[in-house]
Amino acid sequence: GPLSLSEPPAPVAMAATPRPGVAQRPQRADRQHGQALVLGLFLVFATLAVLLLMFNTGRVVDEKMRLTNAADATAWSVATLEARALNYDAYTNRAIVANEVAIAQAISLISWMHYFETAVENAPNLNQVAASWLYKPGEYPRLLQLLAGVNGTSYLDVGSGGSLRAIVEGLDIGLGTIATAHDAVANALSLSQRVMHASLDTGIAQAGFANDFVRRIDPDMRASINPISHGFRNLTRTMAKDSAQGDARQRIADVTLRSRDAFTRERVWSIRGLNLPPLQRKVELKRRGGTELIGYDEWRALDTLEHQGQRMKRWRWRWRRTPLAWGGAGFTGDEGADARRGDHGDTYTSNPITTLNRAEPAIVDAGAAHFGGLPETRELRDLSPAAEHRSGVTVHVAKARERLRGSGGIGSVQPQGNLRAFEATAPGGHLAAMARAEVFFERPAARSDNKTERASLYSPYWQARLAAVTPTDRAWAAGRQDGMALP
Repeated sequence: GPLSLSEPPAPVAMAATPRPGVAQRPQRADRQHGQALVLGLFLVFATLAVLLLMFNTGRVVDEKMRLTNAADATAWSVATLEARALNYDAYTNRAIVANEVAIAQAISLISWMHYFETAVENAPNLNQVAASWLYKPGEYPRLLQLLAGVNGTSYLDVGSGGSLRAIVEGLDIGLGTIATAHDAVANALSLSQRVMHASLDTGIAQAGFANDFVRRIDPDMRASINPISHGFRNLTRTMAKDSAQGDARQRIADVTLRSRDAFTRERVWSIRGLNLPPLQRKVELKRRGGTELIGYDEWRALDTLEHQGQRMKRWRWRWRRTPLAWGGAGFTGDEGADARRGDHGDTYTSNPITTLNRAEPAIVDAGAAHFGGLPETRELRDLSPAAEHRSGVTVHVAKARERLRGSGGIGSVQPQGNLRAFEATAPGGHLAAMARAEVFFERPAARSDNKTERASLYSPYWQARLAAVTPTDRAWAAGRQDGMALP
């Protein structure tokens, strides 16, 4: 029909002609439209929160590990400091003993020189005794050696115008000065022990050392020592003249006397004669002498040579005792000579006449200067084998919360139980760790005689090792952490 001018012609649907070689996308009539930005922002914030929590937890764990390592290192170092102090006590005690033995040697030489001087002066008496008595054949070589030494020295002394006495007097002064010097050294060593223990026994030195040690690891760390379980002060005690138990120098006296050399301990020999009744019997030329510590404040040396034998007189055996040589020396403290007697090689029993009438009155005082006697030393408080010779020290290392290397504790997830130690708001306002170490005695190698060496302050075998903290330590630390015990 005819076309209407008011209506446009209807569009004609045409089929799409596929292009050869080109894949066609399927057509969707219901495609979705909208924004994913809001959900993306929530995801970003959640991710950041998780990352922040992980960062906080990681930093706190790192700080906790650093504190734990610092506590272990500090506890071991403080225990090592105390072990070295005990080893220093052992070395100084040994040095004091060595100086006291040197004093005894000097006194022995003074006494022996005076003994030899009187032997030279009494050379005629010695010759007469040797010619008047008969000795065992095997003893004559020693007797001839003695006679040769004494008579030869007597000949030289006469030829030099009596120089032997001047030599002996010079040795008195020299050896007395040496003895005085050794006494001064022994007392200086004793003083060094007292100075060292003045700070160690109170724990002041250990606390200062511990704080200096952790600050070198981290300037924000602080260390403290548990005074309740710190046993160093109770491990040792002073062996002094005026201690609470009285004069406690028996220990140093025993060790010193056992440490004397053979010459200082005793100077003993005998030349025996034949038993020829009715001519003679019990014939003996006795040399006796030794150096002893009388009490704790005097070194005394005595030397005697006496000839003894029995001869028949009016059908009865009668003793004949002839003093031939004697000498004595002493190094005496402020209180003067002690009335007690030492053994001195059994001279009081074997040679009583020479000892009491000649040697004792002839004792030469070698104290050219002040002698203080045996000095004060340190020793373990309990030396019994059953005692536990160990000392423990517990160190608490802390770092303030505001100094921790974290984000300030923004994370909201808070662990519970033992893991509470890692929470962002540290209990007590700081993060902390605790460690304990102990000082113990143990030889690094076994003795060659297979004997067990007990702990003492005369053997420098004190060592340190880490140990488990005690319940007392945990309770003490909990008081510093708002009642929370450290794991």
